[in-house]
Amino acid sequence: MLVLVMTISFIDRGNLSVAAPAMVAEVGLSAWAMGVLLSAFFWTYALFQIVSGWLSDRFEVRWVYAVGFLVWTVATFSTGLVSTFAMFLVLRLFLGIGESVTYPATSRILAAVVPENRRGLANSLVDLGARVGPAAGIFLGATLLNTGQGWRAIFFLTGSLGVLWLLPWMLIAPKKLAAYSRSSGSAGEGLNWSQLLRSRSVWGTCGGLCGANYAWYFLLTWLPTYLVKERHVPYGSLAFLGALPFLLMVVSSLGCGVLADRLISKGGSPVRVRKAFLVTGLSLTAVFMLGVLLPRGQLAIVSLMIACFSFGIYASNLFALTQALAGAGAAGRWTGLQNACGNLAGIVSPMLTGWIVEHTGTFAMAFVCAGIACLAGAASFGLFVGNKPLACPVLATQAEGLGGELS
Repeated sequence: MLVLVMTISFIDRGNLSVAAPAMVAEVGLSAWAMGVLLSAFFWTYALFQIVSGWLSDRFEVRWVYAVGFLVWTVATFSTGLVSTFAMFLVLRLFLGIGESVTYPATSRILAAVVPENRRGLANSLVDLGARVGPAAGIFLGATLLNTGQGWRAIFFLTGSLGVLWLLPWMLIAPKKLAAYSRSSGSAGEGLNWSQLLRSRSVWGTCGGLCGANYAWYFLLTWLPTYLVKERHVPYGSLAFLGALPFLLMVVSSLGCGVLADRLISKGGSPVRVRKAFLVTGLSLTAVFMLGVLLPRGQLAIVSLMIACFSFGIYASNLFALTQALAGAGAAGRWTGLQNACGNLAGIVSPMLTGWIVEHTGTFAMAFVCAGIACLAGAASFGLFVGNKPLACPVLATQAEGLGGELS
């Protein structure tokens, strides 16, 4: 259910980027205006991460997830009904509020029910949804546009997917998490806000995610337009070429998640192992992002694909690292704070890309900025995140026991 909802989440947050080439012509939006709309989602998404993290640690997490899900699916469906910039903007803001629940609530659940040496696979499976979602959204949206259904059909169809998830979630989602949080006393609260805010590791993960997210949201919001406008890919081919980068991320993310678990099972330090994957993945992504500047289109697209494959190496262990550092009692809050800072890049990246494209006429400098951001993210993870968990041993023991019961 977590994999499925993450897939729906990324279909819904990415459908505007698929519809953008057709919307710009019909609604009369400039590249800058579209950049603002693509960025607007992150204004509320980043702000409400901290709220969602606190709610996920404090209240029954299945209800927190369900309410957020309902808000974002209604906002998605309604986008197909409006025609003005102002209304598009309002609905993107509500979409961000609803979707802010996804990662804090998911991290809270996985930290409580999955043992440390299996979290790489568990987080990689959830990450699968984050990569399959954009791939499925691009494939579906390009197919609808290619068959003449129009961009509004994209929002109507993707906004209707919520019916398939909400009721089963309420029946299946674990109910023990809320009881665990309330009955564990002070240990159940885990690290308090003061400890989190004073921790260098917290700010290291925040900075690392900020750098990585700049590149990720650049791809998520502008990749279809780049392929259509700069590489002249027709909508028929966009369904495949636009989806392939995200599918390559799935392959590397799953493989590296399993590999990290095996290294930890053989005695490796969870924090050190997962940090190594993050730093390696982001460094390789930065190198191959610059390869997109090659003048020959085929080589540029191949380099883009390798960059996306490398990004999956990083993504496989991102939240597993946070869960290892924070423990079950603070995973929601740490993830919320981390995502609030990290998603500031989501505000900057789409708008800055729109400004760059409008003033230079190409995506060259946009890819350079994405590569630099990945290098900065790798440095933040490598230099500022410590090599030991911050969670207290008592809490870690309780989390492992609960994980065994629910498994």
